[in-house]
Amino acid sequence: MTPHCGSFAILNFIIIAGSLIMGVIVGLKFIHYLSIFVAGGIGIGGAVIQSAHVKAKVPPAPHVGRAMRVLGLLALIAIVALWVTGFGLAYSIYGTMNIGTAFNIKLLGATALLVASSISNFHLHKAMQAQVPPNAKLMKIMMSVSRVALVLVFVGIAITTTTSL
Repeated sequence: MTPHCGSFAILNFIIIAGSLIMGVIVGLKFIHYLSIFVAGGIGIGGAVIQSAHVKAKVPPAPHVGRAMRVLGLLALIAIVALWVTGFGLAYSIYGTMNIGTAFNIKLLGATALLVASSISNFHLHKAMQAQVPPNAKLMKIMMSVSRVALVLVFVGIAITTTTSL
């Protein structure tokens, strides 16, 4: 056995470990981006549908209401997936969640978005069980909170991921 064999084994181990970590990061990013797409599409679509019903001054038909609740639940699942993959990405890439002030602002927005989505879903579920229309004032507040939260998320992540020239 030559003295270099041990060095090559260590080097191979490092290469394989690095490849595995890169694979995990790529997988997490894929799920993260897919979740952004799902949550964002549902958010925009839901806002358009709600706006159309408010302008027409008619409640959604029962099947539309059921579909909106399913979409709301899917959006909540996507937001939770964003949190899970976001933690994984932060720790895989940076080794910490303490990435800077802009990232903390993004987390504040993401937290507000998770809370607003959770409250909206819980309220819609309770209203459906009681067979009463949802509280329009509460839903309007949650939509406003969600919009402000999204601005915080987008500005925070844009600043965090922008490198100086």
